[in-house]
Amino acid sequence: MSHRSSLRLIAARRRTHGGRCAAFTIMELMGVIVVILILASILIPTLSYARTAAAKARTRVQFSEWAAAFESFRQEYGSYPQLYPNGTQHLVNQSATTTATAEHLFYDTLTGHRRDPTGTWNAPTTRTPPMPQAQNSRRIQFVAFSDDDMVTQGDVTNGYNTAAQLNFIRDGFHNTSIAVITDTNLDGVINRTDCPGSYPGVTPPGATTPSITPLTTDLPTTNTGGIHQGVIFYSAPTGATVGNDLIMSWK
Repeated sequence: MSHRSSLRLIAARRRTHGGRCAAFTIMELMGVIVVILILASILIPTLSYARTAAAKARTRVQFSEWAAAFESFRQEYGSYPQLYPNGTQHLVNQSATTTATAEHLFYDTLTGHRRDPTGTWNAPTTRTPPMPQAQNSRRIQFVAFSDDDMVTQGDVTNGYNTAAQLNFIRDGFHNTSIAVITDTNLDGVINRTDCPGSYPGVTPPGATTPSITPLTTDLPTTNTGGIHQGVIFYSAPTGATVGNDLIMSWK
């Protein structure tokens, strides 16, 4: 078959009845668009759910690692780290600053060094609560924090966190509002005795609503009974509005 004949055959195959070129009709295009929209309506919620589930799983792993570090600290020094004047733990980032070389009581006490290694580990002075240098005098590293545990400049640049949260500890949702309470009297349970007044509230990432506190069915408001744990953590995932939405280390 000659080259010219081949071209005629190809052209013929591209034509339909009546000499018109074969192409998608408007109805066919609409059908394809409808199918795409249906698939998107199925896939987008599924992907969103998967991301949320992964963030919750990541947060629970963090809580488990931090709780284990607190228990190791207690075994080494005989008591849990003191983060606040009354000895009761409240918020992981309370009183912290964005300056990596400055003191972050939670981070420094558990790692035995500053967030930025160039930060000075000065000799301890008398104060309440004790400085990290006084609490972890042997400079033992009880836990290793990674970039996934801290707010980095990249997180700020990408809009996950604000500049006011730089170098803070965060959970799987980029949330820096994280509560921590310990069994300060070492009676085997955590209840209101270990956190006089009220339990600390936590706020979902990016929210301006009032802080969320645990339900009374999860954390008792009395001095009897309680959670049979040495240390507990909880935080509010994105979109949380009530105590039942909280991610809790003991549940």
